[in-house]
Amino acid sequence: MSGLFLNKVAGAFLASALGLIVIGKISGAMIKPDVPEPKDFAYSLAVETETAPVLVAEIAFPSPTWLGARDAIKGAKVYKKCKACHTIDSGGKDGVGPHLWNIVGRPIGGVAGFGYSNNMKSKGGEWGYEELDAFLAKPKKYIPKTKMAFNGLKKQEDRAALIEYLRLAADTPVVQLTHVVEEEVLVLETVVETVEDVVEEAVEPNPEGGN
Repeated sequence: MSGLFLNKVAGAFLASALGLIVIGKISGAMIKPDVPEPKDFAYSLAVETETAPVLVAEIAFPSPTWLGARDAIKGAKVYKKCKACHTIDSGGKDGVGPHLWNIVGRPIGGVAGFGYSNNMKSKGGEWGYEELDAFLAKPKKYIPKTKMAFNGLKKQEDRAALIEYLRLAADTPVVQLTHVVEEEVLVLETVVETVEDVVEEAVEPNPEGGN
C-alpha cells in the first residue's frame, strides 16, 4: 500500500468531516426560530400612578357602635375586671381604687379622703360618658402617672357596656346618650370614595403601552 493511497484516504475522511460540519451549521441556521428578545414583546404589568394619601378623620364620640353596645347585663360581666380594686354598691367603701357608686357625673378625683395621684386631682371636670370612655380605653394616656394599674379596655363595646352598668349604679342615674353622630357616616363615605378613586386610577389602561 503506497503512501499516495493513504493520503487519498485521509483526504477523503477529512473532506467528509468538513462536509458534515458545514451541513450541520446550515441546517441549524435554517430551522432556528426567529424569536425576539423578551424586552421586545413582553407586556409590562407595572402600573405607574400617584396615589393620594387616605386621610381618616377622627370619629366623634359617641359612635353608633358605642350607642348600640350599651348593655348593663354585659357591663356587669365586664365589671369583674374592676371588682378587685373597686366597690360599686351604695355606701361601698374605697379599696385600692375609689368606690364607683355615682361615678357617672361625679367630679374627677372627687371622692373625699381617697389618695389620688396628683394628675388625677388636678385633671378637673367630671366623669362624663366621653371622659370615662377615654379613661377606660387607656388610663395612663388619659391621665399620665395615674395610680390605676389597668391597661384598659380596647373594645368600645366593652367600654359602652361597662359605662351603662356604672350609670345605673347611682342614687339617680344620669340620662342616657341618645344622639347618633352623623359625621361618622360622612367620614366613612369620604374614605370609601377616595379609595375607589385610587383603585380606578391603578387599574385604568395605559394608552401609551401595550395593545
